[in-house]
Amino acid sequence: MKLMKRLAISVIVATMAFSAMPAAIPAMIQTPTAVEAAEIEPRADVVYWVYRALSDGTIQKRRWNETRGYWVDPHWIDVN
Repeated sequence: MKLMKRLAISVIVATMAFSAMPAAIPAMIQTPTAVEAAEIEPRADVVYWVYRALSDGTIQKRRWNETRGYWVDPHWIDVN
């Protein structure tokens, strides 16, 4: 009797689980969506000149890469 009750409950649970599955399958399957060209925006590094004035009146410049955080030029360049 106990075995029949367990078997009946298992059949009912399996029937309920499999009857809901066909409705859930389309929701689980995701079709790949095409990426629009407007969504991808390549960005260039932000590079700008930094100037400094020395005590003898010499003005120098050097490029700084703001995006990556390093000097583009290895040395200061005299302006005048």
